[in-house]
Amino acid sequence: MCGVLWLVLLAFGMNPARAEVCLTTTGFGSLVDGNVSRAEKTAFDDALFKAYLETALRFVPGSSSMELARVLKTFVSSRGNQDVVQYKIVSRSQLDAMLILSMDMKINETPLREWLQGQVLTTPLDLRPRIILVITTRGPGQSERHEWWTSSTPKGYSPFETQLAKNLREAGENVAGPPLHITKPPAGPDKAIILADSTGADLVITGLLSHKSIDATMMESRLDLSLMDSRARQRLTSTSTTLKGTVDEKTMHDLLITAVMGQLREGIAKKVVRVKPAVSKRTLCIEGIRDNDTYQAIIAALRSMAGVSSVTISRVQGHTACHILQIQGNLQDVMESLRQRNIVPADMIIEGDTAYFRILNQ
Repeated sequence: MCGVLWLVLLAFGMNPARAEVCLTTTGFGSLVDGNVSRAEKTAFDDALFKAYLETALRFVPGSSSMELARVLKTFVSSRGNQDVVQYKIVSRSQLDAMLILSMDMKINETPLREWLQGQVLTTPLDLRPRIILVITTRGPGQSERHEWWTSSTPKGYSPFETQLAKNLREAGENVAGPPLHITKPPAGPDKAIILADSTGADLVITGLLSHKSIDATMMESRLDLSLMDSRARQRLTSTSTTLKGTVDEKTMHDLLITAVMGQLREGIAKKVVRVKPAVSKRTLCIEGIRDNDTYQAIIAALRSMAGVSSVTISRVQGHTACHILQIQGNLQDVMESLRQRNIVPADMIIEGDTAYFRILNQ
């Protein structure tokens, strides 16, 4: 048995180091004109997207979850199924014209992790730049004007600023509201920077929104915005757009925000700290290995952990296999997570940078 175990562990350790995760997911596909193969392909793609989404949510703070769901399709489209290590259809059913596949999937999550970090989706809300909005709204009436900073006790953002703040927050950005009190309402070209400084904001979105009624049903709106770094006194980006249509004011706001949102977020991303925890190498020795299924269950559990980047064998002797773990965080958290999996009764000891997982005889 020991000789066989040697060969199995050695072969397992020679596989390229990668972080794998196993999931059970369900995909749906429409049966159009009785085309089963097309429905199966659609159901597989649906299940794969959900597997990526479930995996990604382990690395993304809740404040970025809505933005993740929006942009993840780009990643999935670019990768296809090349990160699928293994899959198995567990069950297949049909409900009216809907094909439903329940699947077990094992995917390599390393490319997904790297993409998430590049998209700054892993940065928690508190580490993202604090943003304040200083946008003048004029019209559509001749005397209509909204500038919250002209009052010593601001009543709140304008309807347009409120909608823009909501959209930015849903995208995971750290948008502050106006202060409750202003000692001296600022004026002049530097008013936005002064307000940002007084509220502790890192960035300020400032500009002018003008509404003009052309007739009883037609409205023309022009939006000019700048994203400023308040500390560096630097303009990061600016954008302008003009729209005309027979829509109400709220709908016009939505259309204008959609037109400028991408450029604003690109500018904000330049100032977001990319969170990539330092990776350290630690040793884990698994003692008392009696069967390969138990051993591989332990390794699979380790590789599925968010804080473990890779697991590779460094030494095998008798019924003991030692490994090099690349981890983000500390070894104690990894071992505690492994203990909670309840794979097999075991004692766990940590001595410095080495952990021992001693399987108990049953």
